[in-house]
Amino acid sequence: MNLWIENILRFLTVVLLQLLLVDHLQFLGLCHPYVYVLFLLALPVQLPRWIEMSIGFGTGVVMDLFANTPGVHTAACTAVGYFRPLLIKKIVNENDRLIGTINGRNIGRINYLKYISILIVLHHIILFALAAFSWHCWWMTLAQTALSSVVSIGIIAGIDLLRN
Repeated sequence: MNLWIENILRFLTVVLLQLLLVDHLQFLGLCHPYVYVLFLLALPVQLPRWIEMSIGFGTGVVMDLFANTPGVHTAACTAVGYFRPLLIKKIVNENDRLIGTINGRNIGRINYLKYISILIVLHHIILFALAAFSWHCWWMTLAQTALSSVVSIGIIAGIDLLRN
C-alpha cells in the first residue's frame, strides 16, 4: 500500500478512535487517555524533523478543534515531533537500518516500550501543564499526567501487540 495512503488511514483511524471512543472514557476525572499520539509515534523514520513537527502541528490543530482546547494539543504534538528523531537516535541501535515505522517487532519490545513511554509522558506533561495553566493544584496536574500516561502507554502497547 502507498505510504501516504497508509498514514492517512492511520491518522483517520486513531483520530476517530480517540473522538468516538476514548474521549468518553474518563476515570475519576483524573485519567484522560490519548491514543491519537500513536499516529505521531508510528510516522516513518526517514522523515526530516521539520516535516515531523509540521505533521505534529497539524495533528494537534485537528485535536484542538474537536476538543475545544486552543493550542494545548498543538503544543504537545509539535514537541513530540521535535523530540522524536532525537529519541530514535538514542534508543535504536546505530547498526539497525530502520525503514518504515517503529514498532515492537523491529526494535524490540523493551526499546519500543521505552520509546512510547518517554514520548507519551512528554506529550502528557506539556498537555496537562498547559491545560491547567496554573501551579495552584500542581498535584492534580501531576496525578492526571501519571494516570493518563500509564493508561495511554498500556493502550498503545496493546495496539502494537495486536498489530504485530
